[in-house]
Amino acid sequence: MSNKCKICKTIKNNKGLSLASLILIVLILILIGFLVYEIVYVDIFNIITKKGDLNVNTNILAQTNTITNLPKDENIRPDTEINHSQVNNQNIEIHVPINDNYESNTTLFSDRYYYNQLDNYSKIIYDGLLNNKENMKTGTYIIDFGRQFNDLLNSQGGEEKLNMAFQSAWNAYTYDNMDVFYIDVEKLTLTTTTTSIASFSTHQVELSKGDNTSYLKPYFSSTTTISGKLNLLTAIQQEIRKQLEGYSDYEKIREVHNWLIDNIEYDINLETQEPYSISGALTEGRAVCEGYARSFKYIMDGLDIPCVLVSGIGTNSNGETESHAWNYVMLDNKWYAVDVTWDDPVIIGDGYIPEGTRYRHFLKGSNSFFASHIEDGKITESSIEFIFPTLSEEDY
Repeated sequence: MSNKCKICKTIKNNKGLSLASLILIVLILILIGFLVYEIVYVDIFNIITKKGDLNVNTNILAQTNTITNLPKDENIRPDTEINHSQVNNQNIEIHVPINDNYESNTTLFSDRYYYNQLDNYSKIIYDGLLNNKENMKTGTYIIDFGRQFNDLLNSQGGEEKLNMAFQSAWNAYTYDNMDVFYIDVEKLTLTTTTTSIASFSTHQVELSKGDNTSYLKPYFSSTTTISGKLNLLTAIQQEIRKQLEGYSDYEKIREVHNWLIDNIEYDINLETQEPYSISGALTEGRAVCEGYARSFKYIMDGLDIPCVLVSGIGTNSNGETESHAWNYVMLDNKWYAVDVTWDDPVIIGDGYIPEGTRYRHFLKGSNSFFASHIEDGKITESSIEFIFPTLSEEDY
């Protein structure tokens, strides 16, 4: 009887051990299956289980081809001049020697001023845009960010955080780089592909045209048109740099300020295709405040003078407030404000700009400038609030 009980006890222990082993084996098989699924089906065959699209918002001021003759400022040296040409639908003939492929001339601290304020996730997006600037001229190129936002999207409120990261990156990118006017931000789509098994989720993110034919603006429908326009703008930038060789930084800032006033007309009725960009301002001769300010920074960049684009609220001479854009420029290691737009008032009839009016908003310190200008670093609602350089208190 005693031996029988021992045998029964041994059999029961073996059954318990077998059950535990079976459970362990099942768990291991599930884990292996998940890994195989991730590697083979998701990575290799790219099986999609869930997609989410995010469209980008426009900024608070707005978004950027026949060229007119722009008269040259009398104060700019007359030994050479900027050559302008007619812009056709497919190509632009340029008579100034330049590189065949457009590229930025300089790398300044102010070129990355807004980039330096981004968090790591926003910097990933900004870098993706910058590194694929040439590819994005096609209007269909897809920027694949892979799983770089996996941790962010798996955190609480991940989608909202990604939205803010993307919007902040786009704002910084377009405020640092004046030459991406050909992209229609409303046609950009950020797509998140989520694959889930049980409590495990992975997220792949890409930036594309979404359901649109292209994310280019309709009048920049080809890489040829875009490259031609950029080459023309580079020629203008380089020619101004050449003409101002030997000038002091102060003289360069003054001459560019005056040249823009003399060569750009304020587009009251928004009749220009690109009133908010360097394209409209420098090749069509018509712009609104953002076009003036972007042009000033674009030329300052070409002259190696630190300059940033600033947005906010302005109170005009009639006491009315309006969304506005201007610049801060560094001179003698201090920042000063320049508002080219308001130094170029709309003239009725055959009037002219008095000399005093021309410099009313030129190289101003905070004590005087902030009487009519209020900074607003919240470029769009779903973006971080950017910080602008601290102005000198006194005028230059």
